[in-house]
Amino acid sequence: MTSTTMGVSAAERCNDFGWHPRGRIDPLLVAETGEYTRFGVGHAWSQSAGYTLTSDPRRIYLVLTIEGGFEFDVSGTVVPTEPGSLVLFDGEAPTTARTITDTARYVWYLEPTVLKEGVSRFQFGEPIATGGSTVQALTSMTNTLLGTPVTPATHTARRHLALSFEHLLGSVLDDTNARETRDAAAHRDSAFTAALASIEEHFRDPAFSVTRLAVDLAVSPRTLHNTFASLGTTPRREIERRRITEANQLADLGAVSLADLAARSGFTSTRQLTRALNRTPGQQGR
Repeated sequence: MTSTTMGVSAAERCNDFGWHPRGRIDPLLVAETGEYTRFGVGHAWSQSAGYTLTSDPRRIYLVLTIEGGFEFDVSGTVVPTEPGSLVLFDGEAPTTARTITDTARYVWYLEPTVLKEGVSRFQFGEPIATGGSTVQALTSMTNTLLGTPVTPATHTARRHLALSFEHLLGSVLDDTNARETRDAAAHRDSAFTAALASIEEHFRDPAFSVTRLAVDLAVSPRTLHNTFASLGTTPRREIERRRITEANQLADLGAVSLADLAARSGFTSTRQLTRALNRTPGQQGR
């Protein structure tokens, strides 16, 4: 069955749903919930609210923040959420929730089959950004279940409904993971391109280093190294490679002393240039 309630009645509805109100009840709290065999769906809005979630090893919770934000405490670990983020919680872990501003959210619980903690590959307690058609399908199905209660006549039908809902949630999580992977790859490629542009601009300066490159890109040296490592190289190697290329091009133009080659291509000394050439395949003895 489903119900839309406000204030104290809404708090009672949340309590029945497994979200037990803590502290003062927001008189403007609005809650709409529906409970089915092995899962429940809900939508709520409040200015301020605090809850303790029912601890149940058979249950997982999911929260999609639409606007505003939450601060969850999961076994002593603070988990904040932002608009557009979806987060899963293991029902066995002690969890409290507190809105940090006017907050609208979808909430679900279910007795999982494929989304179990330790079995599912999806991370619990880590908010993930959502988007695309799958999350729209999830909220649309939730709104349908809230607006027009479904009452399957048989146990088998009720089980199929629960499984279909769980698989829809899994589809949202899968799509989100794929999206994050694509975004991470795009960010990595963009950061690498920016790094190469900075190297091209500054490699002739002998003082230009990996540290200077990180400062120029406004990232940490660790982030810079991780970006280059994901593409099979290092920032130091790319700076050196560009300097060697410049030295070779200058040498091909005519008679230039080794000292001039080193100075004009960004090396601090002829010794540094020679060592770099010896480290480069095909350059030894040039």
